[in-house]
Amino acid sequence: MSKRGEARRAQVIDVALRLFAAHGFRGVSLATIAQEAGISEPGLIHHYPTKAELLLAVLDHYEAGNRELMATAWERSGGEYGGAWLALAAAHEADPTFIRFFTVLAAESVAPDHPAHDWFVERYERVRTGIAQMFAAAQQAGDVRLELDPDLCARQLVAMFDGIQLQYLLAGGALDLVAPLRELLRSFTGASSTA
Repeated sequence: MSKRGEARRAQVIDVALRLFAAHGFRGVSLATIAQEAGISEPGLIHHYPTKAELLLAVLDHYEAGNRELMATAWERSGGEYGGAWLALAAAHEADPTFIRFFTVLAAESVAPDHPAHDWFVERYERVRTGIAQMFAAAQQAGDVRLELDPDLCARQLVAMFDGIQLQYLLAGGALDLVAPLRELLRSFTGASSTA
């Protein structure tokens, strides 16, 4: 694909992200996205034949960006436990556009007929599995308490991350994303309350 074509696709992804975040999947048309992106609807359809394909492209694009951000943070921290999640929270706090989009679409996707339903089901399963593996490795390294269940810790981390992002949005950005996440991560490393 030409640089011009890549730039056009990136522009469409950014516009679609903003409009899906504001109006949800069903609340915005391809014609509106095309108009906001400054291209014709046939031009948009050339890149993304259906609105569902465009939505999945937006989800994939930003999920890949989040994974890249976390991988870079992981490398920079020398594999420090939880550092990648704190870096992601800080990035989302600095630009909440994606979390608004993600929160709206995640809620909509609970309906089995939503075009992103399977994407979210698979994404949450993949994320929970990856986090559980991270916790298990951190336990082996002595960074996480051995009596904790890695699968349960993974579910708690995902619930906390998504929940604090929702609270952040509802508070108009007045609440911190990083501090509560840091405290949850620390709770996994402290001495057992049952010891």
